[in-house]
Amino acid sequence: GINAEYMGKDFRSEMSDNEDNDREHLNEEEQEMINIENLSQRLENLYKLMEQKRRENLLFDNYWKRINNNGDDDFEDRGPRGRGRNKPAERLELTNEEKYEIANAESEALKKNIDECRVRSDSVLEALRAILEETDMAITEIRKDAFDFQREILIGGENSRTGKIEAERIIRYRENKLRQKDALIEKYRAKIATLESQIIKTENQIHKKEEMGDDLKFIDFHQLQIENKKYVKEIDEKNDKLMDLKKTTGKIVIRLTKERKSLNEQIEKREKLKKMLEDKAENIKKLRREIEAVQNDIKTEAENKKKLETQKDQITDIPQIGNYIQQKEDKKNLDYEIKNLHRKIEIAQIPYNQAVKYLTAKGYKIQGV
Repeated sequence: GINAEYMGKDFRSEMSDNEDNDREHLNEEEQEMINIENLSQRLENLYKLMEQKRRENLLFDNYWKRINNNGDDDFEDRGPRGRGRNKPAERLELTNEEKYEIANAESEALKKNIDECRVRSDSVLEALRAILEETDMAITEIRKDAFDFQREILIGGENSRTGKIEAERIIRYRENKLRQKDALIEKYRAKIATLESQIIKTENQIHKKEEMGDDLKFIDFHQLQIENKKYVKEIDEKNDKLMDLKKTTGKIVIRLTKERKSLNEQIEKREKLKKMLEDKAENIKKLRREIEAVQNDIKTEAENKKKLETQKDQITDIPQIGNYIQQKEDKKNLDYEIKNLHRKIEIAQIPYNQAVKYLTAKGYKIQGV
């Protein structure tokens, strides 16, 4: 019993020692995990700080390059290096005020670049719009010229007798087009002269204001803003009208294409009808010739009828109808008998010829052979 009690005590003491060791082992693992998490958090914060420093350095580098390109050396006087040029460096970072100043300067420079790019892009866009409008006008003018040429030369200039296009018509068409172009050139020259005079007048006004020192005041600036808004509104309205006109022009061009197609179909039908009319006219001529020939035949037959009537009146011994019928019947019977006799003669001719041949062979002379 005593041994069992000692063994139990030893077992309990051993179990308690094992529990204490496990508890210490678990505490060490938890502490290690906590340390790893803290290190990960610090590493993540360090990465964020490095990214922030990289962006700040990029911003400061752009600022430094820009002011050096512009020839601005005030940054050295305002920066930490300028203040500590003859002293050892006290710090390596900028203050928040200096960072704020640099960020504002870069923001203003970026806005300025954006505005300049917007102005350049607007000017390019306006130039492209002008080129597009000019191209649309040129396309419309070319289509109109093609339609006029087809209407006046290809269709209207064809000679109905020869079927060819008249050269005089083409020359007259070209002369009219040249006169129209000359008139348009004169119109553009007058417009250019008017614009040049307006430009000179405006430049003179600007020079006068510069000489008189008439600076732009707030009221004038406000008035110009109002006028600018009004002109912008008018430009938008005119652009809307221009878009409506372009849509209308597109619809008109589509309809013109359909009408031109219909016109070509009508021209083909006209050519077919013209050919049919020519064939009908030729047939009518033939029918007229045939009618004339029939009329001549009728006239000849009428003359022959008159002659026969005259001969009928001159003949006195015309048989009666009954006698005529009887004579026709007798003639028919006689013709039948004559035909039978001819047949009998043909049948008798065969033995006759054989007899004559036999007698001739015997040396007899037959008279009449």
